[in-house]
Amino acid sequence: MNGRDSEPLILLMRHYDRTSALEDGRVLIGGRPARFEVPANPVDTFKRVDQDPTVVAGEMSLGFHTAVVSQGAGKFVGVPVYLSRSFRHGNVFVRKDSPLEDFSQLAGLRIGLEEYAQTLTVWIRGLFAEAGVTPESIHWFTARNPVVAPEVEARLRNSLDLTRVEDGSTWRMLADGELDVVLGRPPDVRDVYDGPFRRLLPNHWEAQRQYYRDTGIFPIMHILVVRRDAYEANPAIVTDLYEAFAESKRLAIEDLRVNLNTLTVALPMLEAHVEESDALFGPDWWPYGIKSNEATLSKFLEYTLQQGLITSKLEVEQLFSPETLGT
Repeated sequence: MNGRDSEPLILLMRHYDRTSALEDGRVLIGGRPARFEVPANPVDTFKRVDQDPTVVAGEMSLGFHTAVVSQGAGKFVGVPVYLSRSFRHGNVFVRKDSPLEDFSQLAGLRIGLEEYAQTLTVWIRGLFAEAGVTPESIHWFTARNPVVAPEVEARLRNSLDLTRVEDGSTWRMLADGELDVVLGRPPDVRDVYDGPFRRLLPNHWEAQRQYYRDTGIFPIMHILVVRRDAYEANPAIVTDLYEAFAESKRLAIEDLRVNLNTLTVALPMLEAHVEESDALFGPDWWPYGIKSNEATLSKFLEYTLQQGLITSKLEVEQLFSPETLGT
């Protein structure tokens, strides 16, 4: 191994328990250590991964990656490592005095969100569609500044009622009655539990469990991408990354199972969480690869086409490097 091959690979992403073994050096990437750099927020992550050539690989929104792939070969290659996943039934907020209690009631209403192309909102609009509410029936208000994918919103203004909120906050607009619903999470976490807002669904936790029982879908938010120039110089980097991230994730889940009585994670009911996760998801609660996630990825691509984020159908395999298609 020469000096260059022993240099750490610079990776840009938030800290996760499933990446800890990579961060502390217990797991190497093709024999090389990783150097993690943690950004202030996800949007900064996506921008720097896009703009900084020293970053070999990093975290990327599945929605933005899909939009780039739909336009042809971009500067990134996808790896089927799903760094962030989350059910989004609980990210639909109304005022506490709102009569709304079901997604089927939302047609014709005013809904605020950060950005139309945001992955979180793709999944939520999919839930709305399953309840019979299409994007065309909503008055949308977006507030992110600057917009990460301005070309998407510019194109969709031809078919949707889509308004930019300049120098404003959708959460203030919701509190003042200018909006009926906001998608996301209040900027002050205390407002989730004790503020002017409430979640639209009275029991979103059980709704999420039932959704998974019915569909087998565990929504993916962010994936791992590699800079195309690094991939073309060394195609083995994608399999090295995949194997290393999979091993790091395996160790994280094993740690939760082994340390149920010592509570290495600050969750008082950790044993109950582990038992429920086993019962609902099976032994691998956070699967990587393509085969185990085909239903989730296919549904996401279906939603992006229905919602106009992409203009022609994509296949799951187009999102990832050829070397990882057998995973």
